Amino acid sequence: MPARQPPAAEPAPPRTIRRRLSRIDMIWPALVVLVIVASLVSDNFLTVNNLLNILRHATIVGLLAVGVTVVLIGGNFDLSVGAIVTMAAVLSIEIGPVDGPLTALAIVLPLVMATVVGSVNGAIVGGLRANSIVVTVGMQFLIIGLVLALVSGQHVRVDGATELYVGIANGYLLGIPVPVYLLVLAVVAAQFILRETAFGRHVHAVGGNENVARLAGIRTREVIVATYMMSGFLAGVTGVLVGSRVRNLDPTAGVGYEFAALTAVVLGGARLTGGDASVLSTLAAVLVLGVLTNLMILSNIGFSTQLLVQGAVLLAAVLLSTYVRGLRE
Repeated sequence: MPARQPPAAEPAPPRTIRRRLSRIDMIWPALVVLVIVASLVSDNFLTVNNLLNILRHATIVGLLAVGVTVVLIGGNFDLSVGAIVTMAAVLSIEIGPVDGPLTALAIVLPLVMATVVGSVNGAIVGGLRANSIVVTVGMQFLIIGLVLALVSGQHVRVDGATELYVGIANGYLLGIPVPVYLLVLAVVAAQFILRETAFGRHVHAVGGNENVARLAGIRTREVIVATYMMSGFLAGVTGVLVGSRVRNLDPTAGVGYEFAALTAVVLGGARLTGGDASVLSTLAAVLVLGVLTNLMILSNIGFSTQLLVQGAVLLAAVLLSTYVRGLRE
């Protein structure tokens, strides 16, 4: 008798195909396509100096976006990071890093203060179960108000800063800007913590369903505090970088960075309800925004139009995130 043929496999139902497509991370291919387009539009795009300039400027938003990603995976928002950047930068410059001890203090103290602010955010959100958007927006206004009062609304500056302090943001190591190494270190550390440690699994669990995580024995309050401390610390690092770069600062310079960071996180495919995001995808989104901004500058597009494009990208990213979440359900 002829061998019995196995039944032909039935085509996957449309919903299954859609779910498979929804898992594909499209941000990295989008980055490749954008780089190709930019190289065709501008002859100056693929020069070494321009690419390094993109990476250097992407560091500011990138560090913040990593911290915001961690908080969002835990099911919350952090809209105070821009104000924390301002606080850290102003404090770093006001210390006056003109010698070794003052340089060390101008680096360490802003990081400590930024982490403390993050812990306060986390204690209020995690301990009191307060709305994270309201809490962190309130913290933003509080910090900016205190900073403006401290400096009487005037620019802060430092002359004669040490080479070490200036080199934090403006130095090179093996031909690559020092801030790029800081961003890579932050991405690698956050990716490892979130994917390979028990704490990372707890963050995902809390973001997925805080009540279930609590019933499973996870100390949800401590997890939320820790995520905000990480975000605050990275905002502090960013503030020191900003202070090191300019050394002559408007005391509201960091306001607005939080929205750029949130744009990158959402563009990277983060689920706004928490529990699902990727630090690596956030990094790709940061680079997409950096390349897009750089291309607009090379094309002599005005700042107002750049803001318009960034706003459109954020709205598009939210709509896409909502659509993809619908495919996964």
